[in-house]
Amino acid sequence: MTIDRRATNLFILLLGCFLALPPFANAADTSAAKSLPLPPWSDVPSVEMRGKWKVFWNVGGGKAKENNREAAARGFGMVNLIDSYSDFEHKEKETIDDFLKHNSSGPWKRPDFFERVVRRRIAGQPGHAGAITVHDIEFPFEEDAAKAWLDDPATRAASGAKTEEEFADAYYREWARWIWLPCKWSKQVCPDAPVGVYGAQPFRRDYWGVAGKSAQQIDGTHGVDDLLWKWIDPHVDFYIASVYLFYEQPASIYYIAANMEENYQRTRRYGDKPIYAYEWLRYHDSNKELGGKEVAPYLTEAMAVVPYFCGAQGVVLWGWEPECKGQPYQQLPLFAKSLKRVGDLSERFSKAELVIDEPASILWKEKRPLVRKLKISDSQWAVLAVNPWQSDDAQSKVSVRCGAATVDLPLSGRHTDIFLVRDGKVTKIEM
Repeated sequence: MTIDRRATNLFILLLGCFLALPPFANAADTSAAKSLPLPPWSDVPSVEMRGKWKVFWNVGGGKAKENNREAAARGFGMVNLIDSYSDFEHKEKETIDDFLKHNSSGPWKRPDFFERVVRRRIAGQPGHAGAITVHDIEFPFEEDAAKAWLDDPATRAASGAKTEEEFADAYYREWARWIWLPCKWSKQVCPDAPVGVYGAQPFRRDYWGVAGKSAQQIDGTHGVDDLLWKWIDPHVDFYIASVYLFYEQPASIYYIAANMEENYQRTRRYGDKPIYAYEWLRYHDSNKELGGKEVAPYLTEAMAVVPYFCGAQGVVLWGWEPECKGQPYQQLPLFAKSLKRVGDLSERFSKAELVIDEPASILWKEKRPLVRKLKISDSQWAVLAVNPWQSDDAQSKVSVRCGAATVDLPLSGRHTDIFLVRDGKVTKIEM
């Protein structure tokens, strides 16, 4: 979430050995764009989301109040983001994060100030009217329950478990309490505010662990996610899929799609709660070459709409911009224009059935166009299609089956295009 020790710890935990960065062909273009004057808010169009679909603004720092006001006027919902384990009020004298640095395998050793600190953070939240609440809870812990059973006698004794199998179940259940207790306490204060968690996810953000892997391989590297999440799920009102971008590559679009779809498919076993995609218009700071630079335009265009065609009911635009003196992003007008395409039709689109013919990870591996479909009715479909592997000036086609009809959709450069298909007739939704 925030680009500080918290995000660094999360990235190390989740991506581990996958930090070897590939070449960046367009890094110079991004750097040049950063030096251009930032467009004013008047260049950012309004986006009206209807039905179940939402869009949220969660950008802090600098002119945060002014930017919140401008974003809300353009249709963005607000987020009450809580840094749940910090102790800003008392100069970090009671910091749960610091306690956890020396307690990676003892979930039963919560500090006596745990509830006091979290409740202070809840009481100090911004309190935007009608906002969703997000607890930012990110910490590394020993994920191998068998290792904790063998190496930590105190934790083994605290669990009360008689067998290693009993211990594993209790171990993940108790770590989950660290995450869902803040959600419970938030609901006690604001019962009507939907609450969720940034950090733990039903399917944690993954890049190289998804690319070209089989479903069995992907499941094998994300087993702990479900062991932890099943205890958290009853206490949240929505799910979060973190899809911050790390690389200026065509593959980044498939990374968004694959992570969204994995979260969508895994959460349907629990019910029909919405999933919100957390995005940032800058590359993640863990990329030493591009970190902090704004994402390329073709990726911005895709970020705005791909999540909605992969199971998301909302996008949260996050950012921390302490030096901004106004609207903070070169790419925000393009993001909003791209988003407006689905906003204008969100009443119908949000009721449609998501149809996934092939996993995004397979399309990624084979470098085929990404095609995603929403079935509005037997005769009417909405189709997203993009071929980011081709050059900006290339033209191509992709054949798509929509019910009884097969249509050819034109793909222009690396644009993410959206089409309405009705009775076999194709209409492109223009930006």
